[in-house]
Amino acid sequence: MKHYAYVGCIIGLILLLHSNIAHSQTYSVGVTYIAATDYSRTEKLTPRYDDYRDVLIKLWYPITQTGDLDARYLHFHTEEFPYSTATPSEPDYQFHAYLKTLPFTTYKNAPIAHSDTPFPVVFYSHGYQSTVEDKEILMIELAKRGYIVASIGHPHHAGFVTQSHGQSATYDHEARKDDFYISDQADVNFDELVAELYQLAGRPLNESEVARVYQLMAWAEGDRIALSTWVQDMHFAYDQLVRLQYGQYWGINYLGEHLRTFKGNLDLTQIAAIGLSFGGPTVAAFCEQVFQCKAAINLDGLHFNLSPTTPHSKPYLMMHSDTPLSADYTVVFNQQKADTYMMKVKEALHWDFSDYPYVFPNDRNREFLGTIDPYVVTELVNSASVEFIDLYLKGLGTRNQYLETLSNFEQIQLQTKTGENNENQ
Repeated sequence: MKHYAYVGCIIGLILLLHSNIAHSQTYSVGVTYIAATDYSRTEKLTPRYDDYRDVLIKLWYPITQTGDLDARYLHFHTEEFPYSTATPSEPDYQFHAYLKTLPFTTYKNAPIAHSDTPFPVVFYSHGYQSTVEDKEILMIELAKRGYIVASIGHPHHAGFVTQSHGQSATYDHEARKDDFYISDQADVNFDELVAELYQLAGRPLNESEVARVYQLMAWAEGDRIALSTWVQDMHFAYDQLVRLQYGQYWGINYLGEHLRTFKGNLDLTQIAAIGLSFGGPTVAAFCEQVFQCKAAINLDGLHFNLSPTTPHSKPYLMMHSDTPLSADYTVVFNQQKADTYMMKVKEALHWDFSDYPYVFPNDRNREFLGTIDPYVVTELVNSASVEFIDLYLKGLGTRNQYLETLSNFEQIQLQTKTGENNENQ
């Protein structure tokens, strides 16, 4: 598989960039990271009894001065070689040479832009066995438009993540093979549970079928435990950003002078959260638990925390594949109490919601990639996400204008509901 020099790539790049011209691009984009150890939680995913949960927080943010700063390309990973490998092969080097030709430039360790008002914050949770950069094109677009984006690296479940003191955590297939077990009370095995959720997907459900979906999700004990760990990672990351905001840096294991410029510049009263795959239900739960979180986006992730007693009260955008992975989306949609958008993207499959289709535009024969044009799906997902966040964090536009934007994409099949006391008409 070649990862570089794609025929026709330039045409697609021009189309995607043209779609962004209509949006204000006031800022250049800085990129940096912090790493911190949560000494309140022992690490359950390693055999060491004295190991603690160590979390990477990678930041994309607005900057105004670039000067002689260190320019970086798409998907580089902190100080390590990007894309989940610390021992690159020749194809890896060729791939990264190709990434440098893409029209996305960030500046490492730049001071944050000066602003009379602090910047709202968007939290991001990556996919299982993926990386903190798996939707970086969206993060860059958000930073250009005046948001600070914090992507949380979930160690040992991520493909590769840099940790404190130069350490790294990689995904260990053998160690993780039994993570996602089901309850011994279940009347199905794991494969049967997955197959039943898939069989119920994509159609209206009667009361008994809805009850069955709740039961099947409740039996997914391993997924629920992992999800709880990820949600705690999000809360811990929020705490670290509070420290940056107030200039109290104890507990942060990496701190350059540029990070001191963040003091007073984060608006942590106005936050949103986006998650891809397993990160989707993670941010939905996190946003529901955090008062300051105003809206959440789930990019094709299953709601393993599904419960009939916990309806969500925040605006919620759910995008899912042309072939849904599970029956949970319809159930969640019906129990939502706030503005909700359930968006099926025709011809798209699971990893089309990541940067994968844009970065590998010719690799359409891969599992979980659909037949949708790679540049179209990138523009669709990013436009729908950015304007959703603009609406519910900054009050830009109205709900009707947002629906009009979505109607411009013929690949979208949309269901919506309006929450109580909605003022964004």
